[in-house]
Amino acid sequence: MKMKKGRGQEGIALVITLLVMTILLIMGSAFMSISSTETLIAINERNRVQAYHLAEAGAERAIAELTANSGYQGTTPQGADVNLGPGSYRVDVCPPRCSPPAITAPADPSQRIIVAMGCVRNCTAPVRATSRVEVRVQPGSPFKYAFYGLGVTLLEDGVLVNSYDSSLGNYDPSTAGAEANIGSNGNIALLTGNTVRGNAQAGGTVTLGAGSVITGTTTAPAPPVTFPPVDTTPPSPPALDLSVANGATATLNAGTYHFNAITLGTGATLNITGPVVIYMTGTFHAQGGAMINATAPSTRKPTDLLIFSSGVGEDAVKGFPGGGQFRGAIFAPDAEVEFSAGWTVHGSLVGDQIDIEDGVQFHYDLALARSSTPGGAFRPTAGSWQERL
Repeated sequence: MKMKKGRGQEGIALVITLLVMTILLIMGSAFMSISSTETLIAINERNRVQAYHLAEAGAERAIAELTANSGYQGTTPQGADVNLGPGSYRVDVCPPRCSPPAITAPADPSQRIIVAMGCVRNCTAPVRATSRVEVRVQPGSPFKYAFYGLGVTLLEDGVLVNSYDSSLGNYDPSTAGAEANIGSNGNIALLTGNTVRGNAQAGGTVTLGAGSVITGTTTAPAPPVTFPPVDTTPPSPPALDLSVANGATATLNAGTYHFNAITLGTGATLNITGPVVIYMTGTFHAQGGAMINATAPSTRKPTDLLIFSSGVGEDAVKGFPGGGQFRGAIFAPDAEVEFSAGWTVHGSLVGDQIDIEDGVQFHYDLALARSSTPGGAFRPTAGSWQERL
């Protein structure tokens, strides 16, 4: 006998079917929502990355502009966007544009803080992707070598060249280092009994005489090194000479000075009481026994005496025989820079020709390579490049 299906069973089947369809619909909607959300996340991440790279491009442009013109303030007019690729960027340089965005100007007047904003879509629209990059920059230093000759580098007899770091204290022979690198775009010649505790690189040849040694590596030929030009034009009225008579003393307080020529007589003393930058157009001559930033009233830090000279030719910068001490750095790319018998030099030299003679003790100050130098190419300070959320 055939049994009839009850109406209740048909109702249960319909309910189950509806439940299954509802579950499938919910799952499908969820999958579509997840897919849509993932797509939006990917788009947002792409936009964020693009905005970050646009901000970086703005910061890199600002560094190049600052190197060409230290008075660069940022994109103009202030707040204007510069279109690039998929978006745009804007830049403020502090100082002088320290607000907005609100940031504190650096204590070191040679430094700048670059604030770059990158935007994808329209930077003025409420819906946009942005990234902000901040980086602190300072002028780079040409004093990355103990000495560097754009033409020739010559060490005569019995010269010692080594290194120390004045930021860690005064020079100590027992802890002297071997990072006193020397170089030349031409030839390097060491005559008799010279010791260079560091590397040597030359565009031409490196010649070692009897008893001379370079403890590091020697590279020749090496690519030439270029140095930025420095404007030594004196202000108006014309710069005067600085002359210190035999046995006399002169003092320069912290600041920037313009001189034509500097002459220090026998046993003369030039004290430096704070960071001093000198621009000069003539000769720098120091007679035997002169003490330059080397006595107790001075800071005795080579980083506190930077001399930029447009002097030209032989003997334009010279420490004459008879000893003496010089603590500082000299940048004279068109002149021969010479220290003769008996001198002790703490610092760094750049010249057209470098001539270090008979028994000079030369101690390269590593702190000069890190110092902010007027006229140097701007570069980021360590650890300062970062994205601000």
